[in-house]
Amino acid sequence: MSVGTPLEDGEGEVSFSRDHFVEMDVRSEEAYELASEWFDEVVFTKKLVLDGPPDWGELKDELRLLRERYEKVALLLVTSRPGLIKEVKKRNLRALLYVQGGDMRVNRLAIENGVDALISPWFGRKDPGFDHTLAGMAARRGVAIGFSLAPLLSAGPYERVQILRFMRKTWQLVDKYGVPRFITSSAETKWEVRGPGDLMGLGRNIGMDAPRARASLNFYPRRILSRLK
Repeated sequence: MSVGTPLEDGEGEVSFSRDHFVEMDVRSEEAYELASEWFDEVVFTKKLVLDGPPDWGELKDELRLLRERYEKVALLLVTSRPGLIKEVKKRNLRALLYVQGGDMRVNRLAIENGVDALISPWFGRKDPGFDHTLAGMAARRGVAIGFSLAPLLSAGPYERVQILRFMRKTWQLVDKYGVPRFITSSAETKWEVRGPGDLMGLGRNIGMDAPRARASLNFYPRRILSRLK
C-alpha cells in the first residue's frame, strides 16, 4: 500500500495531504504555543506518573479542562507497574493514551492492551525494547510507535549514537510489519520544540525515505487523531 492511499478501517477514511503536519506530543503550554505556529494540529500531552491507581474523578476533571483549552489531548502514562495500563485503558477518559516505553514488561502490556501509542520503547535501555513479536502485535492492534526527539537533545555523544541505533532497528521492524508510527518532539519546554523539517530530518536519519518521514507527521498522526472523533 502506498503512503498516499486512503484507509478505511472502522475509524473513518483518512486521506493524505502533503501540506498538513501534526505534532503528536508536546507537554507544556509554552511548547504547545510554539508548536502551534509550525504545525496544523498539535496534541497536548498530560504526563501522568503512576505507582498506584489515581483519583479517577480528579483525572477526568483535569482532562476535561485540558480538552476545553487544547481540544486534542493525550495522556502519557509513566509507570513501572504494567497492570495499571489496563486499569487506565478501560476508563473512558476521552483522550489518546500513550505509554512511556523502556521497561520490557510495560512495552509488552501497552501493546497487548491496545493503547494508542508506545513512546520510545528503547528509553533507558541497552537494546531497542522492540522485537518481531511486538511489531507484529502492534500492527494487528493498531498501536503506534512514537519516535521522540527530546531524549536525543539531552544525551551525550555516545548515548546519542546508541539511541539512534535503537531507533533505526525499531524503524526497520515498524516498516516491515506496517506498524502505525509518528515522529514527535515530545517537548516539555519551548526549547525542545522542533518544526516539521527537523522532525522529518530525524526520520531520514533513522532510515525513512522522504515520503515515509512525511507520512509520520501527516498520514499516520491524522489516522490516530480520528479516534478522538
